[in-house]
Amino acid sequence: MIMRAIPIALVSLLAGGSAVAVVTLGTVSSPMHSGHGHDRAGPDSGRVAILLGTLGRADGVVCELISDQIGNFWSSGERAGVGRFGDSRPALQAAKDSVGGTVTDPSAIRLLTASLGADDPCVRRVAGKMLGRSNISEAQLNTLLSDPSPRIREAAAYAAGEGDRKEMRPSLERTLADRETGPAAMSAWALGELEDHGSLPALERAARSGAPRVRIAAAWALGQMEDARAVPDVVPLLRDGDAAVRTVAAEALGQMKSRESVAALIGALNDQSVEVREAAVHALGDLEDRSAVVPVERVLSADASADVRRAAAGALGNLSAARSADVLARALSDTDRDVTRAAAEALGDLDDLHVAPAALTRALSTRDPELKRAVVEALKNIGDPTTATALMSVLTDTDKEIRLAAVEALGEIGNAASVPGLTRALNDVDPQVRRAAAEALGRTKDQ
Repeated sequence: MIMRAIPIALVSLLAGGSAVAVVTLGTVSSPMHSGHGHDRAGPDSGRVAILLGTLGRADGVVCELISDQIGNFWSSGERAGVGRFGDSRPALQAAKDSVGGTVTDPSAIRLLTASLGADDPCVRRVAGKMLGRSNISEAQLNTLLSDPSPRIREAAAYAAGEGDRKEMRPSLERTLADRETGPAAMSAWALGELEDHGSLPALERAARSGAPRVRIAAAWALGQMEDARAVPDVVPLLRDGDAAVRTVAAEALGQMKSRESVAALIGALNDQSVEVREAAVHALGDLEDRSAVVPVERVLSADASADVRRAAAGALGNLSAARSADVLARALSDTDRDVTRAAAEALGDLDDLHVAPAALTRALSTRDPELKRAVVEALKNIGDPTTATALMSVLTDTDKEIRLAAVEALGEIGNAASVPGLTRALNDVDPQVRRAAAEALGRTKDQ
């Protein structure tokens, strides 16, 4: 265990409206540990005090960045400082690693608990996340969920969800009916994190809450369950007066994989909100119900939003109907580059498409390397023998990935017209391309 003396005064951390007393810390314990997540040794009270005090004084963006990363980063892990600057301090890396570990120090748990009522929401979030990753007892969390302060009840629900505390399900379900929006919405989120299907009835009731934030969280949580039994309670949310509710409802229906929601999602393709239309398109693509093909084709051809058109191209790729080849080929001329790339990729995903659209072959002349790669991959998947000559034209491309994909495509086509190009590719500057050419030629000769 590495110890170093760090004097610090922790000031102005508010808990439930009362200031935490100023404390002076003599030493901070920073255990070195090679694990990650809950297997990693956690910080002691000194490290927690330093972290929360610093975040409370930091720029809000910095605090949010750190909050997002706690529990998500890997430990330093490098042996003998590999990948680190020469003047890096191993003790700091060990202390950093400890922040994402399991908090077991009783003093640290008390400090985190006291910080759940801090004025700064980011500090509350960090405290809640670390508390959820601590060994705090179920009884203690239940007490916090019943605290008079809605801030503390909300942060306690967050801790329960962040820590995957399945034993907290009954308490979280009760908190769904909290008179304050914050604790109720956070309890719905936490139940979604727990993914216990026994919570379906409680979440379905929460989906009818008068508070949009609670309806959003309930819809999201039901989506996490991926349980088609919830479809009848989520479909009505596609008509909600709040666009954010409609968006999350559409996303949730896509996760539930039920044909019962297809008609409602098709109706949502005409929503005034771009976000709702995009979410509905994605959901229809995830459901892979061919009855959505024609409506999604109309979206690709006519929607005013490039984001929605791009989503429509991807959805048509998932739906994989060969009849979509024409509308996807027209989308190769879209004014938005991302739409054209998505259209090219989707063409390669269509079932029973064996003749490449002329527009796809013409797109090989593009100067956009990402689009060209997508076109070559699509031609490889389609396997149209008439495209062999066009594919040979990109065997001299400066992009190695494009040359490699073209060689693989010619190998898939495997006709005599491919042989001259594959033979030239045996002299490519890249060994991977040369190896692929040799393999492709072997397959061609065997056919």
